[in-house]
Amino acid sequence: MKFYLNQLIELRHWLHAHPEVSRQEGETAKYMRRFLTDYAAPDAFVPLSGAGFAAIYDGAKPGKTVMLRTELDALPIHEVNQDLPYRSVYDGVGHKCGHDGHMTIMAGVAQTLEKRPDSGRVVLLFQPDEETGTGARTCCVHPNFESIRPDFAFALHNLPGFAKGAVVCKTGTFASAVKYVAIKYAGKEAHSAQPETGASPSFAMAELTLKVREIEARYDNADTYALIVPIYTEMGVQSSGVCPGSGEAHYTLRAAGGDVVERMWQELSAAAEALAETYGLTLEFETREEFAANSNSQLAFDMIKRAATGANAEFVLIDRPFRWGEDFGEITQRYEGGMFGLGAGANQPDLHNPDYDFPDDLIEPGVAMFSNLIRLALTEVAGR
Repeated sequence: MKFYLNQLIELRHWLHAHPEVSRQEGETAKYMRRFLTDYAAPDAFVPLSGAGFAAIYDGAKPGKTVMLRTELDALPIHEVNQDLPYRSVYDGVGHKCGHDGHMTIMAGVAQTLEKRPDSGRVVLLFQPDEETGTGARTCCVHPNFESIRPDFAFALHNLPGFAKGAVVCKTGTFASAVKYVAIKYAGKEAHSAQPETGASPSFAMAELTLKVREIEARYDNADTYALIVPIYTEMGVQSSGVCPGSGEAHYTLRAAGGDVVERMWQELSAAAEALAETYGLTLEFETREEFAANSNSQLAFDMIKRAATGANAEFVLIDRPFRWGEDFGEITQRYEGGMFGLGAGANQPDLHNPDYDFPDDLIEPGVAMFSNLIRLALTEVAGR
């Protein structure tokens, strides 16, 4: 397993300093393609949705296809790490989910493929728009994806709060189903001394937010979990004489299964409609983001556990899915595969914190895990 750690660390630092948010990852993709061309040339590049692309490494003989996925996008979060020589050069944008590290790990895997597999094919997917929940889906339905359909697919995510280098996994749902919705009310403005002459959304929005807690309580229990969180509201103008005539409230709904999310949404949308009728308002719904639950098959879980053993990594079996969403679920719904966590250290800032920085010493264990999964997928498991 040959890769160049110092070169990879330099790559990670460049990526960290030049983050791009979802749907704007063009320069990141160009830089990664150039790095691969110069230092780990694939047999082909396959363009996909947006800035996304796949790098193909063909084995000496035909066989199974294993796909590894990484993400290109950063977050609209301002970096506060003033002491980093490679801190973000863009105000308000930062790699606060560690995707810079994930891309670097994938580049390291590419370097190990200088000697191609004896059989089969490795596809490295550099996917855009993960943070919006759209990138995996749009890549999968892109016409070019048909040529790289995998037999197995794997992804990792760095996880602060777990021992550095530990492999974290479970069967079934690993990351949650998530729905982000906007509920928009419209009525009629009025003088605030005569609110009865208009139609204000203020009480409808207040009552709907309280209703959220009742709905959540019906689905959240000891065996599983459900969560509905109000995340944004907007209503009216800052004028003492104007009673508002429109407003909107945004919510995220999440649970281990997409069926539970949909049932909660049906209850929430029905409550919103009833309140609109009560207060004489019109109503519009908008689904802003949607993440399918990321479900690990038993076979993929077994392969991840074996890969961890081969990498001499601590294996942590969790019994509950993570509450965050990850759009790799769009891939595991379609293909055999799984996602695992890679511990980033017990005392690290959490993901999406403004001071988070992916630890460089996760690069080597990440490459080792993916390399072991390639071997398992193309030789041992493929031969069964």
